[in-house]
Amino acid sequence: MARLGKCSLNVAAAVMMSALLLPSLSYATTYYVGDSFGWSYDIDLDSWVGDKTFYVNDVLGNQFYRCHFFVYDNTYHNVVSVDANGYNTCSANSNYGIFTSGNDEITLTSAGTWYFICSYHCDFANQKMAVTVYHRS
Repeated sequence: MARLGKCSLNVAAAVMMSALLLPSLSYATTYYVGDSFGWSYDIDLDSWVGDKTFYVNDVLGNQFYRCHFFVYDNTYHNVVSVDANGYNTCSANSNYGIFTSGNDEITLTSAGTWYFICSYHCDFANQKMAVTVYHRS
C-alpha cells in the first residue's frame, strides 16, 4: 500500500509540473503569413504585419499548411532572413538563412526585429517583411 501511495504522489507531482509549464506554451500564437495569399508580392506585407503584435516563441504560418512560416511556389520564390541593411537594399548574403522548400517554418525565438525578403522579388515587387518581436510581460 505504501508503494501505491508513493506512485500516486509521483503522478500528482508530474501533473502539477505539467500544469505549471503548459501556460507558458499556450501563450505562443501561430500567424498565417499573407493569409490566403501566402508569401507573395500579391499582398501588402507591411499592412499584414501592421495590425499584429508578435511575441517571442510565436510561430508564423499559413492557414493551409499549419505551423509553416512561409508557404510559396519555390520555383518562383524563396525566403531569406537578412539584417536591416539587407532588408533596406534587398540584398541577400549567404551568411543568412536561405529557405527554399516552399514550406518553411521559423519560430521567432528572440525579441527584436526580424527581416525577411524574397531574393527574386524584393527589388521590383517589394516582397519583404519586417516583424518586430516583443517579450511577453
